[in-house]
Amino acid sequence: MTVSCLLFRTIRNETALVTTLKDVARIAGVSRATVSLVCRDSPLVAKKTREKVEQAMQTAGYVYNRSAANLRSSQTNTIGLIIPDISNPVYADLLAGIEEVLDPLGKVVFVADTNESLERQAHFLQRLLEMRVDGLIISTVSGTPASALSPYVRENIPLVQTLRKIDDAPFDYSGINNRQGARQAADYLLQIGHRDIAFIGSLISPSVNNERYQGFCEAVAERGLAPASMPTITCRHAYGAAAQAAKNILADKPATTGIVCFNDIIAFGATLGIYELGLSPGQDISIVGFDDIEAARNWRPPLTTMSIEARLLGRQAATLLAQRMEKADLPPRQQYSKAVLQIRESCAPPKR
Repeated sequence: MTVSCLLFRTIRNETALVTTLKDVARIAGVSRATVSLVCRDSPLVAKKTREKVEQAMQTAGYVYNRSAANLRSSQTNTIGLIIPDISNPVYADLLAGIEEVLDPLGKVVFVADTNESLERQAHFLQRLLEMRVDGLIISTVSGTPASALSPYVRENIPLVQTLRKIDDAPFDYSGINNRQGARQAADYLLQIGHRDIAFIGSLISPSVNNERYQGFCEAVAERGLAPASMPTITCRHAYGAAAQAAKNILADKPATTGIVCFNDIIAFGATLGIYELGLSPGQDISIVGFDDIEAARNWRPPLTTMSIEARLLGRQAATLLAQRMEKADLPPRQQYSKAVLQIRESCAPPKR
């Protein structure tokens, strides 16, 4: 007979016969159905009754066979989250928001870090599929084709894209209006008097980088300036690479007084490069980041940046997924949040 709850008693180093849910119920003095509800963390069980059952379980050495229960319900209560860079604090905030929504639903989130590798991403997509996750949230590696996600469509596993998306892929999406955010970042520098500004973009996220660069160019053009005259360079998301990028920009065009950066990590590196040149970020060269990770307000100088509220994005992505799991025939939905400018000390009117 197959049961989902197993009870082992060890007496004198010998394992006794496995009991059934009915036996557990007799020990606790409740019905078999009540024990089953406690096993499944049902809110229908009163606190006093739950405590009595849990005490009986603990005394007897109770082990719940969740796998067997999941087989019967066709659910694993697991969600896959695939992200490209676990070291980026944005994804930690994203995960926190996702768990705020999914944890009360009894879902456990398994996180996989692709490290920007298509091969690793393909491996994780296959493994999570084999695990029969109830749903997937993914921020894809650059160059991911829609066909990479088609097995999830065939297996009717709900999927939501976040922060990065595959164009024209038929999935729900939660992300940022990147063009609007970068346009506002560049326009702020132009508003306070800068006319020679630069853009340090991302070498590893070209699709998002293109959107943000477009916004940068739009702001420049709206001020009657030529986008092509503004220095542009891409680099990895690393302090050293960004520091060198900032130094290269200032070497090629010394008149530059402001820099818009793809994200806060690159902005941090750019400030280090400016310091290395004997200049002062926020006084000699203004810097604007993107993301508003926690370290931004504690940087020196505190970083002016575009806040994307990654935790909120996580909640939005998880809500889309929960709704998709509840109603599979919903049309694909896309949610875009606005980035909000946070003005701090890394920006000031140009000295010249």
